[in-house]
Amino acid sequence: MARTAQMATSIETLTSTILAKIGASSLTEMASIIPSALTTDVNIMAGRRELEEGKMEDAFHQLSLSHSTLLHHRMAQRLHKPSLGNKEGEESGDVITRDTLEDEKVTLSTTAKDETVNHLRKLPSEWTVVQMTTQSVGEHNFQKIGSHPPTPGLYISRCTCGPLPTITVQAVAAPKDKGVRGIRQEVELIKEENKIISKDYRDQQQKYFTKREELNNRLKCVVRSMEVAWLRHWSCLLTGSLDIRDQLLLEESTTRILANCKISLTDTQKQLLQCIITCPIPPEKTTGFELGMNINVRASIAALFHESVRSERIKDLYAAIQKEEGTLSRLQRAQRNPVILILDKSIVSLPWEMMWVLQDQPVTRMPSLRMLTLLYQHHSCRSTSVLVQGVDSSKGFYMLDPDNNLPRTQERLKPVFDETGWPGITARRPTHEEFREAITNQDLVVYSGHGSGSQYLPGELVEGLECKALVLLYGCASVRLAPRGRIPDPWGVVLNYLIAYSPCVVGMLWDVTDKDTDVLTRGMIRALRGEDGEPGTPLATPPSDIALLVARSRFLCRWYLTAAALTVYGLPLHVIDKSCE
Repeated sequence: MARTAQMATSIETLTSTILAKIGASSLTEMASIIPSALTTDVNIMAGRRELEEGKMEDAFHQLSLSHSTLLHHRMAQRLHKPSLGNKEGEESGDVITRDTLEDEKVTLSTTAKDETVNHLRKLPSEWTVVQMTTQSVGEHNFQKIGSHPPTPGLYISRCTCGPLPTITVQAVAAPKDKGVRGIRQEVELIKEENKIISKDYRDQQQKYFTKREELNNRLKCVVRSMEVAWLRHWSCLLTGSLDIRDQLLLEESTTRILANCKISLTDTQKQLLQCIITCPIPPEKTTGFELGMNINVRASIAALFHESVRSERIKDLYAAIQKEEGTLSRLQRAQRNPVILILDKSIVSLPWEMMWVLQDQPVTRMPSLRMLTLLYQHHSCRSTSVLVQGVDSSKGFYMLDPDNNLPRTQERLKPVFDETGWPGITARRPTHEEFREAITNQDLVVYSGHGSGSQYLPGELVEGLECKALVLLYGCASVRLAPRGRIPDPWGVVLNYLIAYSPCVVGMLWDVTDKDTDVLTRGMIRALRGEDGEPGTPLATPPSDIALLVARSRFLCRWYLTAAALTVYGLPLHVIDKSCE
């Protein structure tokens, strides 16, 4: 015992000496000053302590520092080697000035809580940022590569943006049911079997369809487990904000509820309660308001107050909520504002957008709050940006089957591209210059071929560009972030595009079938150009919101696997069609 205590004292003394030499008083301070993949555990543990003390902003700040540290270092390299000056055809007001670069450097180097909160103030008030961070620290970093740790607990941080941001951080326990302890492992197995199915059953059509349907059903079960057994009643935190009119209705309804049961709540509790009582309900529970309420609302309210569902206070509050059935039923079905998901490296490969609470909602992903704020600042101050002007669907470019080995894809999509009047490339490899010109000068670029197109313009070359276009990468695993070990962050071409200031990238998380993807591509191109879809379908009247359009395009896919792979990275954008003016 004495020897152990002596060793602990020696380690503590040595650690203090090292920290003093770099000007830090603690590991938490060091991790905040120079966050990296090796310090994420320190940030998560610090976030846990702050949350236990009820310090929501401090907890969110610490947790945010654990996200995408490698990307921040790569982006910092870009900012220190900028390309200053005008590009051909660029307005003088849109030049990247040194002041702009300094602002972006400050955004990227956030180390203080107040700076993190200020990032939220700079974003549009209708946006909701939902950051999801795993609770697991340390214990899984040194497991064998290829092994899959159990499904972890989460910290869900829900932040409203604008001049008066709000921050709520909720700890969500790991699922207790052993049947759902391997959600990530099951998804990886489904993806692996999905990759080899075409080879194994190439000449056995019936077996092919049977196996694919089996994979579809397995993935549906995974998504259902994510909702019911993992996030449970806290899935309500993933929803976007309501528009101004609906929010006023909710405030009035909340006031009546609290008055009827004579309960006073903190601001955080009130925000959580409003998320709970307006959480969207799956179709099978919409035959009556009370059906959806019994399971979710009672459990959520009880968790909110740390009481039993049978306590008198919970019963009174639930009864008061039921009296607002008419208003709340409408709000549960109301259209939502954009949600930006920030997912840590352990859960980024999961199809979160397929959860019921996020279906038919405009959802995009970003690697971190700092990158989100930096990208928004960069585009919001540029008059020619598609964030400001909207995506002009008449200014497009396409690359169709550059390897010239997908003849059916050419047959299905060439007539659609011809209808657009866009310039493009079919059945030949684009040069670096052609690819570069497309993503830097056009408003919309569609790639339909194998992979992400990085075989024609490598990600390292993309990083040095200034991307203007909304980029649709309709190839297998085009926006996949590939793991590179337990500790380093995963990486993929989509991050190269974000470093190049690409406003938005749409692509696939894993391998998909060409026919299903072609049908999706055809439907989305027509929707982007404002063409009405089949009556009674989600695209009967296409929305102008890009992320919402993507969400409603998933119904075009025959296979659930394809629909679940479709993902949006970047800023919420909207489309315009100036060709009709």
